[in-house]
Amino acid sequence: MITPEAAAWIRAHVWTGAMRKTHTEVPGVYTTCACQGGLTSWCQNGRCDRCHRATPLRDYATVICLRGGSRPAMLSEPFTHRTDVSATGPRFEQIAMVWLADRVCRWACPCTCHTASAAPVQLDLLEAS
Repeated sequence: MITPEAAAWIRAHVWTGAMRKTHTEVPGVYTTCACQGGLTSWCQNGRCDRCHRATPLRDYATVICLRGGSRPAMLSEPFTHRTDVSATGPRFEQIAMVWLADRVCRWACPCTCHTASAAPVQLDLLEAS
């Protein structure tokens, strides 16, 4: 585990200006993992019926960037294995992605609506005959 002091040194001496700007404007963009994504906006707004993140969305750790760090490096051809599963389905990418070797990070909405059992069905006794 990296110490907060070491992380601050890396941000100050290794990160590009663009990375520092993004980190200031969108705190957590580089430091949160997909598994820390929290509730989807649908569930936050009470529209649990529209949420599609009950099924986990796998995510890569980072991408390899070109010199300067502002654009991702692109491979000459897409990977032969599926590299990314987006909200729209599996994709074969040319972006040079870095995946963690010991685990797969994924975003799953932690809303209780996804784990709650279905509401009991009330039968109409007169209609059942």
